[in-house]
Amino acid sequence: MTSLVQRTTQRIIAAFDDVLYPPHCIISGVALPTTPQRLPDIANDVLDSLSPAPTSVELMLMAQRHVGGDDLNIASFHSLWSVDHDTERAMYAIKYRGRTKLARAMGEMLGAFLSDEDFKCDAVVPVPIHSARRRERGYNQAECIANGVSSSLGVPIANVMQRTRYTGTQTSLSEHQRLSNVAHAFVVDPKASIQGARLLVVDDVLTTGATLNACAYALLDAGARRVDAATLCAA
Repeated sequence: MTSLVQRTTQRIIAAFDDVLYPPHCIISGVALPTTPQRLPDIANDVLDSLSPAPTSVELMLMAQRHVGGDDLNIASFHSLWSVDHDTERAMYAIKYRGRTKLARAMGEMLGAFLSDEDFKCDAVVPVPIHSARRRERGYNQAECIANGVSSSLGVPIANVMQRTRYTGTQTSLSEHQRLSNVAHAFVVDPKASIQGARLLVVDDVLTTGATLNACAYALLDAGARRVDAATLCAA
């Protein structure tokens, strides 16, 4: 009974907040219209204006340049949008401002995009964050995105990896430093049943591919047959 009262109270407070402080688009800052929006927190016209990501072939060539063709463990890359000022604001909100519903909804869009490309996999693997960072943030944005992808594709989530080192942000690092920073930073649960599986690793942003490639290395070493990668945005 108490939980029901609490939920009801929260809904009433949220309704008052919407009247007194109408929700605004996190990218444009404009008040969201009353018409249904395809994504939480982002106006439909702003969503439609986001720049599409490079093609999978272009993303693969980019990753080969950064990581090195002989060291690339990812079979294919997929992304929805290019990184620019607008998508950076959205990714920041997802990563640092608790917009987990937006992360999942964007993940559902990414999953629908993959379905349209007739993409197949056995399970979706979110890029893990270190336990210390999870305590700081309270959630893993990649896991929120992966839940949406999983829902759209109709395949399970496989939380089979752990990040063994607190690697810090990759943003300010050089290309070589990025590769060194995440090398052997991920381990797969020895009890995980991924032998012969085709897995999709999911994260928020693809920059050089170093993090995704390190994840793929660990998964392939643990017995996965193939690892693909998908992100919301690509630089």
